Amino acid sequence: MRITVVSLLLLSCGVACRGAEAPTAEVAEITEDLLVDGTPWLRTMITPHDASSAETREITYKVYTHILDFAGEAPITKGPGGKYPHHRGLFIGWNHTMVRGERYDTWHMSNSYQEHVAWLEQTSGGDHARQAQHVRWYTLKGEPIIDETRVITAKKGDDGLRIIDFSSSLVSRTGDIALRGDSHHAGMQVRLANEVSEHEETTQYIIPENAEERANDEVFGGWWVCCSAVVRDKRYWIIHMTPPNHPTGRPVYSIRRYARFGAFFEPDLKEGEPLDVTFRVIVSEKELDPAACQRLYDEYAAAAQ
Repeated sequence: MRITVVSLLLLSCGVACRGAEAPTAEVAEITEDLLVDGTPWLRTMITPHDASSAETREITYKVYTHILDFAGEAPITKGPGGKYPHHRGLFIGWNHTMVRGERYDTWHMSNSYQEHVAWLEQTSGGDHARQAQHVRWYTLKGEPIIDETRVITAKKGDDGLRIIDFSSSLVSRTGDIALRGDSHHAGMQVRLANEVSEHEETTQYIIPENAEERANDEVFGGWWVCCSAVVRDKRYWIIHMTPPNHPTGRPVYSIRRYARFGAFFEPDLKEGEPLDVTFRVIVSEKELDPAACQRLYDEYAAAAQ
């Protein structure tokens, strides 16, 4: 476990504005690293929710996992602050989470929050690693609405690829829940470092041959997308994949140029029936072309059947 006291500049405009005055907040940030072959690959943020101020609440209202650079030194994904503060690393939520006729926003976290409850498993070492955690989703009043078991595994792939599997099992704590939203504010997505928003023109996307990019940065007809973006002067290729047995079928993919991308879907969470979803994220330091992305997806899909 790593505990770091951070003083974070939070900008009310939601955009990294150099030179702007804004409040700061200090939080004892608690994190856990997942190591493969001795090198940290992933860092999960488990700081307890702190509602003592608007600033501390913003820092601590979401459980998420950073992807680290290949040296294991720093995240290539985004944390609090910057452009759209609620976008963070690997994360999941729906801006229209309908509970007992009331809408809770588990994407922007405007009237809800997530909190790490306990580690269920932590295994690091060799050429693969795995973690499982209990995450609880609450209303802003502290009423539990969803219990989540979130499992993340990491393993080495061919030619230096890093393969990350993200699985979420959701259980309602309060009757049937409709998980709703839109392509840019719901589902399981990835947000790369905030600096990408300062040079969006360098971001590129690869989509499947049979898929179609439509207006508003939406991709229809694909089971995967690949984002190629530059973080700290280094280009990465990151593929987000949805398996063919996904409970709501083929998702709609969101592909913003500031490097927030992922799968949008709208499932129903029935009382007493866990909802299980899983996704794969592959990270590469070497260039991936459309054929390579499709081959990697076909391998994943075959194993998921």
